[in-house]
Amino acid sequence: MGEHPVNKMMMAVKNRDSAALAQLMPEEKPQRVVNADAEKLVDVLFTNLMQIFPAARQTALSTPADIAAAKRQWIMAFAESGVTTLEQVKAGMRMARQQETDFWPSCGKFIGWCKSGAAQAAGLPTVDEVMTEFNQYCARRGDYSTPAAYPWSAAIMYWIVTDVRRLMLQNNYTEGEVRKSVQHNLTLWAKRLAKGEQIPAPVVMLSAPKAPAGPTPAQIMYDEYLRKKREGWL
Repeated sequence: MGEHPVNKMMMAVKNRDSAALAQLMPEEKPQRVVNADAEKLVDVLFTNLMQIFPAARQTALSTPADIAAAKRQWIMAFAESGVTTLEQVKAGMRMARQQETDFWPSCGKFIGWCKSGAAQAAGLPTVDEVMTEFNQYCARRGDYSTPAAYPWSAAIMYWIVTDVRRLMLQNNYTEGEVRKSVQHNLTLWAKRLAKGEQIPAPVVMLSAPKAPAGPTPAQIMYDEYLRKKREGWL
């Protein structure tokens, strides 16, 4: 019988025999990601980002293994967040070039740049601008008969603010969740505008019917019942 593989490995480690260890260790197969579009985008992206953030070569991405591992994480994150187009990545790169730092951004931060940059490229407001108008509307909405009557700074504000406020009331959003909802709305509108859609004007919602001024038929019948009972008819 041949020597047990564990004994072979221990002997190779003891003798520092790298060739023997290489034969004993299983070959690691490269991990692949299903979304090929995201994979291609990340390959090009890393080349460009390393020029913008050169400090990455001395820190998080100092070896080929580090770069390969980071790419796998970014590819999965891109696919999960829906960042799969060249336009989105270009928007993120525009935001990256505006940063006053040499240090590599986190994947989540760059995805945020992609979404914010795409929204701005479509002529949409920033998250902070929407949040400012959101808070102003919530504070002053009682002064106007309908949401459409409010003096919105732009038509898009009407659609995003009223939709996010509805979701906030339905789901009891925190401030952080409101911001995420605003960002989600901006991303959706950026995609709609990229397809050629237009931002419609605010729509006056139909108000709920007012209660009749006089007593209802049911109240009249009940009052008649009470009268007859007092007079001894019942």
